[in-house]
Amino acid sequence: MLFSDVMHQDAAVRQIQRALRVGRVPHAIVLSGPEGVGKEMLAERLAAVLLCAEPRETPPPEEGAGSPNAWLNACGRCTDCELFSAGSHPDFHRIYRTLNKLHPDKAIRKRKAIDLGVDVIRHFLIDPIGLRPARGRAKAYVVVEADRLNDSAQNALLKTLEEPPGHSYLILLSSSGDALLPTTRSRCRQIQLRPLPADFVARRLVEKCGVQPAAARFLAELTNGSLGLAIQRSEEDLLKRVPAVFRAVEHAAKDPFAGGRDLIELCDEIAKEFKGDSEALAADKTALGRRAQCLVLSVVSTVFRDALRLMVGRPPAACENEPAVAALARQSSISRIGSSIRQLAAAERQINQNGNKGLIFDSVGIAINHAFRPGV
Repeated sequence: MLFSDVMHQDAAVRQIQRALRVGRVPHAIVLSGPEGVGKEMLAERLAAVLLCAEPRETPPPEEGAGSPNAWLNACGRCTDCELFSAGSHPDFHRIYRTLNKLHPDKAIRKRKAIDLGVDVIRHFLIDPIGLRPARGRAKAYVVVEADRLNDSAQNALLKTLEEPPGHSYLILLSSSGDALLPTTRSRCRQIQLRPLPADFVARRLVEKCGVQPAAARFLAELTNGSLGLAIQRSEEDLLKRVPAVFRAVEHAAKDPFAGGRDLIELCDEIAKEFKGDSEALAADKTALGRRAQCLVLSVVSTVFRDALRLMVGRPPAACENEPAVAALARQSSISRIGSSIRQLAAAERQINQNGNKGLIFDSVGIAINHAFRPGV
């Protein structure tokens, strides 16, 4: 459980290490950044060192022994570290949506865990956080998917954030700090994590998952520097659907509405294949549909991004030897592609707001058709 395991997030790690060295770790922290870039890994390593009986100093990865900038890490040997590694430390708590299934109220257990509600937050966080630590040192709570906290849950948390028990640490993980209410953000230290380098993501996919290099490059670009998402996409066998998305793009270049319908059919097929990475997601067919729609849009976006690269004299990063990319680069202009990318971003926002699927993909087909038109 070393901080050096959190790769390519040096700025975030150094912020935490400075706080650890001077003994002033904030009691409420928001770790924000894209999905799959190391937020939970970083939160766990911070929690481990806070709970460890004998934290040890180690040199930063790029510096040798005796460095004055030594990092504090959990020792890995004490009883607390053994409990933490086994997932049974009584003072470490993960808070997530489907904890409602463990709530004592039967009515709450029966609810779909669409968001992280006030009942879960009160029972599993607010009520127990003030109790003394079982091991006597500290208590650490990591709120996974904090951007799914509804307004009632966030408002209920405000007093805990304002007046936290001296032994407690609350770490919120969010894809974007802006997803939280201003009143929540203002009471927490903000630490931003960045997308991972595409080369690093592609290399990990090849080394750890056995993905072919060309496919690994495509997935790295598709997921915008998220190793976690790239691994998930490789396991979902997304790559077999990619050629059909490219053909739908070519169809939309000639007939925007027919191309949009092609994309909808692909979304429906992909959604049916999703097993869901959580019980709540698997039970929510609407959420699976939105996820498939956003996934298809991300594949369409790779066509636009690689066309832009070709237009400025750089090789494609994801769609090597793809006719749709070459055709778009020949026929379009940078301003037209930029306009279409903004329309895709607007479509994704509408999907996340549960907008009408047919209307959204009509607009996507029109955006693709617009990009393929010659002219300024």
